[in-house]
Formats: sequence, C-alpha cells, structure tokens
Amino acid sequence: MLTITWQEEIASLKQDLRNEINKISGHSEINIPNHICINNLKSKLERLDEIEKILSIEKYKIAFIGTIGQGKTTAICHLFNLISDFNVSKTIANKPRNVIETKELLSTGAGKTTICEVIIKSAEKTYIEIYSRKLYENKKQWCFDIIGNQSN
Repeated sequence: MLTITWQEEIASLKQDLRNEINKISGHSEINIPNHICINNLKSKLERLDEIEKILSIEKYKIAFIGTIGQGKTTAICHLFNLISDFNVSKTIANKPRNVIETKELLSTGAGKTTICEVIIKSAEKTYIEIYSRKLYENKKQWCFDIIGNQSN
C-alpha cells in the first residue's frame, strides 16, 4: 500500500494550483472572471502555506475553557480520536437489532468530568495523564501555565 505523507500531499496540491494559475495566466486576454479565478487560486496557495507551517509544529498546548456541560470533554475525545465503537443489542420496532454505538474513552456526563489538566502524549504505549486540579487552585496561574508557557 502506498502511503503519502501530508508534506507530499501539500506539495502536490501547491504544484497543481501553480499549474492552474499559469494555465489561466497564459491566455492572451485576462478578463474579470479569469482575474478573480487567479486571485482565488493564489489565496488557496497562501492558505496551503499557512497549513504547512501549522502542521510542521510538533507539539501544541491546548486549553479547553468553558462552562459546565458545553462539550469540552466530548471535543477532546473526538479531536484526539479517544472514541471506541461497540456493538449493542437494541429493540427497534419490537425487533432485536445489533447496532454500533460510539463511546468516548474519557467519561462524560452532566459536567464536571475533566476538572483537571488532561495531557495526551504520543508514546509507544497509549495512555492519558490526568493531574489533579489541586495543583492549579489559582485559575489565573493555571491559565498562565497552560496558555502562557509556550516553551513546551
């Protein structure tokens, strides 16, 4: 199976955009629709450059801040693929049916699920480190530690 890296995919897309820009620019007459099309393609090329810069960063610190029950834990689970499919038997129209349901690996519920720092790291073995909120009693200090410290 051939595996294409994101770098190769972006390089290919950028080359396709450049080729299309050159093709449209090569016409003897540049009319308004062509001008609009060229500018649009150039903006897509610039956006790919931005995406390439973002994807080249190896490590991020992300803080999910919001009120209780707004879906922060659910967002974390879906963003980092911390979900699992499982088969369940349900009665639908008075008939038993096997259906597949999705469950988040971090428990979710009526809020106050992840009042702690959740660290998700890549490693040989998959695991999640959860630090007690007691380490961050002062919310301002916690926000500074998570958002203000860009060295990690």
